[in-house]
Amino acid sequence: MYITVAFLWVSVWRFQDLWPIIGKLQIPILLEVVLGLTLLISLRGPRQIKWTNSRIFAVPFVLLAIMIVGLPFSLWVGKSVTFVIRDFAPSLLLMIGVAVSLRESEDINWIAFVHLIGASVYATWIYLFIPVGTDGRLGELVYYDANDFALLIVSTVPFAIYFLRPVVPAWKRLFALFSLVLFVEMIIKSGSRGGFIAFVVVMGYVVVAFRSIPARLRQSAVIIGFILLTVFGSTTYWNMMRTMLHPQQDYNMTADAGRKAIWKRGVGYMLSHPVVGVGAAAFEQAEGTLSAISREYATQGRGLKWSTAHNSFVLVGAELGIGGLVLFVTMLGTSFKHLARIKYGRGEDPIVSAEDAAFAQTLTASLIGFCVAGCFVSASYFSLLYVLIGLVVAEDSLRSRRLVRGSAGPSTPAPVRGHAAPRDAQRAPQSRWAPAG
Repeated sequence: MYITVAFLWVSVWRFQDLWPIIGKLQIPILLEVVLGLTLLISLRGPRQIKWTNSRIFAVPFVLLAIMIVGLPFSLWVGKSVTFVIRDFAPSLLLMIGVAVSLRESEDINWIAFVHLIGASVYATWIYLFIPVGTDGRLGELVYYDANDFALLIVSTVPFAIYFLRPVVPAWKRLFALFSLVLFVEMIIKSGSRGGFIAFVVVMGYVVVAFRSIPARLRQSAVIIGFILLTVFGSTTYWNMMRTMLHPQQDYNMTADAGRKAIWKRGVGYMLSHPVVGVGAAAFEQAEGTLSAISREYATQGRGLKWSTAHNSFVLVGAELGIGGLVLFVTMLGTSFKHLARIKYGRGEDPIVSAEDAAFAQTLTASLIGFCVAGCFVSASYFSLLYVLIGLVVAEDSLRSRRLVRGSAGPSTPAPVRGHAAPRDAQRAPQSRWAPAG
């Protein structure tokens, strides 16, 4: 598990970019190799791959297969090959590590907290060393741009809220509160309108549906979040947010290089290449070679920026075809469905604890934030998404193992061969898996 966490820190939170010595020592590659070998020799017992027998877990590998099959048809074969090997395959390895390494709720809590630590370290580094430009936004970040950064932070906000629960040790709650304040400040500094919309949606979910936290506490957390937005948000920031009220004046809605025009062209690439798309990581190549506007600009001696899709769903559809988009949406939809099953209360699911329900709500909020912000960012292949998918699979497999163990629960010893278990041992302790009183 420690290797999985270290790989998470370098894959999602890019510690090697914050401290280049990590990259110079080739630690990310070393961790990738060690994690792969560790998984190969340790897939037994609770780590058996059978516990991850779910459609959610299978979809990313089908997406990988589409990428590989589509390599000969890619508009930029070399870039697609490099992307599959250096970017997407490591994300899937991390997803496997997360999904099969977590055996009990304590493991899930632990990796959730170290993920929060990674996010806080990255955000603190950005806060200290990356200045806000004259346009009111963060300047040149490391690896991610400001919109990417906002998506990552908004998707991690629910993890901070998860550790604000009254049952959590005080020092963890204090760290979570610090992280929440820091995250709100960094959402402001990012100047991302998509990040702002996603934050509002996530906070709305927290108030309405995050029922594992007392209503007064979650309402207070949301109020504090919006107070911080109001207090720390500069005039420039709020002027940027107000532009969403006047879309007819927004270059994203009117310009040839704006998001609306790019999205339309992206749908066109998907429809003209419906089977395997234009190739993994080849959307920008499509912008420069397939689009009618690029040819028109060329005849006029004008240049057109070869831009990414700025939309996770358009990106998948254009690069992997209609089938790829359907699979991607299925993966997200099935994740939400599985998380919705993890309920807490009498008569619903006696093997699910309050902690399980709280973490399921956390993952739901995180995925909501990712999906909303992902409508404005090309984040389809971000490592964070596959960490979240791995956590969903881990939660689901934890429940499956409890079902296989039967109502006796994990604390009941197995019966001696040839003898039945005592009658009392066949009943699950009500206080462990279901609410008492």
